[in-house]
Amino acid sequence: MTIHKFLFLLLFICLGNDSICQNIYPYKDIKLEKPSDYTETEPLALSAATFLLSTPFVEIDANRADALLFLSNWMAGTKKYSFYMQGLVQDISTDKNLMSLFFAAMAKYSLQNKAESINPLRVDENAAKLVLAYCNDPLNNFKLKKKFRKLLEEKQLIKN
Repeated sequence: MTIHKFLFLLLFICLGNDSICQNIYPYKDIKLEKPSDYTETEPLALSAATFLLSTPFVEIDANRADALLFLSNWMAGTKKYSFYMQGLVQDISTDKNLMSLFFAAMAKYSLQNKAESINPLRVDENAAKLVLAYCNDPLNNFKLKKKFRKLLEEKQLIKN
């Protein structure tokens, strides 16, 4: 099992038990069975990422859990995009909530900047910017630990 599939599995296990609520969008009903499914659901992946990065954080929320599960499955299976699961992802992997935001940010940046999505350092840098912007908004209710803030701030300052 590769490291990125292990991290996705870990994220699913951690978040799968936390869901209790009503669905905003039925992300859990989206089937990703063949390669064309991943291309066809790119707009839904962007929607899920945007939802995660534009709604206030709640620890136990079925809507967020469903969106994250779909997005993680999409990220793990898409052949069009490659998500770098080393470096910063490993550094923040001890905080499942922060990691879920970072996954959403990586997907959102890649889907909105397809030409630049081939550069994993550019994706990490811009994902860090998106996550910091989310965390800096007090309305999002996300408490970012100092050590993770420092890592994200350092990453966003790297110029490729």
